[in-house]
Amino acid sequence: MGEAKRILLFGGTFDPVHNGHLIVARTAAQRRGSARVMLIPSAVPPHKTAAGASAAHRLAMLELAIEGHGLFEVCELELQRSGVSYTLETVEQLRRRHPDAEFHWLIGADMLPDLHKWYRAQEVVKLVRFVVAARLPWQDQLGPIFQALGDRFPPEAIERLRAGVTDTPLVDISSTDIRRRIAAGEPIDQLVPPAVACYIAAHGLYGGAGGGP
Repeated sequence: MGEAKRILLFGGTFDPVHNGHLIVARTAAQRRGSARVMLIPSAVPPHKTAAGASAAHRLAMLELAIEGHGLFEVCELELQRSGVSYTLETVEQLRRRHPDAEFHWLIGADMLPDLHKWYRAQEVVKLVRFVVAARLPWQDQLGPIFQALGDRFPPEAIERLRAGVTDTPLVDISSTDIRRRIAAGEPIDQLVPPAVACYIAAHGLYGGAGGGP
């Protein structure tokens, strides 16, 4: 039997998807040897407020953002499932669908301190390997974070998390800022793929002026 295909999973609200998402995911996939990146839009994120755009709009923007990029695909599992989008349930479903794949889950280093708060976090860390996107200033803060997590996870889990730390570019783009810019009538052309900017304008998302519903 050949080596398992490594797939990088990247979940989030993607409200909206932006260039930073794609740059970090592409870099992490290259550095961790992943053959594919699955972008997984959440239906109801457990640790955030409700999305500003509907699931249908967020999905459409993701599809537009990755068009022509063979590395990426969009996974609709969490949108098809009712209730809160838990990482554990998503990974369990994907493992059943792709029993020969090796799954890695991409998170930002800023999410690491709260990893123990995830639904059944101990099981999640055993079930999937985390890729921790660490750029400055987080690289200098990981030691104390891992030390604190040592009270929440066993030593073998901490070692797996440490092994997943991956240097990624510093991309100062956030969905929150993009939504603010749109509402204020400021340009976002350099922050999102062109097709996504056109979609947002056409549908008047995030308080912008548009011609569609």
